[in-house]
Amino acid sequence: MANEVVNDSDLYKADYIGSGTFLIKKPKRSAKKRRQSKLKGLKRGMRK
Repeated sequence: MANEVVNDSDLYKADYIGSGTFLIKKPKRSAKKRRQSKLKGLKRGMRK
């Protein structure tokens, strides 16, 4: 993980459009993290 290359396009960015409007761009979540949160975060339809 320490050898990950971070592109400039992968970082958070906010572009000012005008009159208080911004276009906010943020990095996508990796498929590995999405899978883990889906596996570990099963709360839907659980009984108490």
